[in-house]
Amino acid sequence: MKKTYTFLLSAIFTLGIGSTAQAAVITFDDLPATEVDAIHNGYHGFHWGDDFMTSVAYIHKDTMPGTGFATGVVSGNYAAFNNFATTSTISSNDLFDFNGANLTAAWNEGLLIEVTGFLNNLALFTQTVTVSTQYAQWFDFNFIGINQLSFRSWGGTPGNPDEGGEHFVMDNFTYNESTSTSVPESSSLALLLLGAAGILLGRKTKKS
Repeated sequence: MKKTYTFLLSAIFTLGIGSTAQAAVITFDDLPATEVDAIHNGYHGFHWGDDFMTSVAYIHKDTMPGTGFATGVVSGNYAAFNNFATTSTISSNDLFDFNGANLTAAWNEGLLIEVTGFLNNLALFTQTVTVSTQYAQWFDFNFIGINQLSFRSWGGTPGNPDEGGEHFVMDNFTYNESTSTSVPESSSLALLLLGAAGILLGRKTKKS
């Protein structure tokens, strides 16, 4: 009985009852104040690109007025975008759940964005969305248990014949929110084990 009770308590503390994975909304407003620049690797624990040409960058809403670079800013003064309109990757050394983000087309109306979630270079999730230059739109992705994202944009029609590009704008990058199934499952199991430990303790006390 004592060994069983000790095992249950050990399992509960191992699961970390009451603990939750870090959840966050990245608004890009805590980056150094500037007009436009690449996001440095390590920002919020993520890797934002291998070089300047393919990095995820950020921009102030007043830098390109009248474009999606301005309308794509949902909170604060800054939003992210794919530098040089290339396919951008965001990765982490740890597993994370990508819940969603606000997405906007910078130049081309009806821009397509393919978002893919990977686990160790294996594509687990893929979703393609269509975005506008006129407003930011929230998209739920709910990619669970990944360590890399890619954003590939193409198509659309330039609103101005003299301007155009396949850039997209992203704000309020949200990850590890409670829609993830991994944390609740662990907490539920821990509560079940705690209940079992209580029953065993009650039986032991009654016998005494």
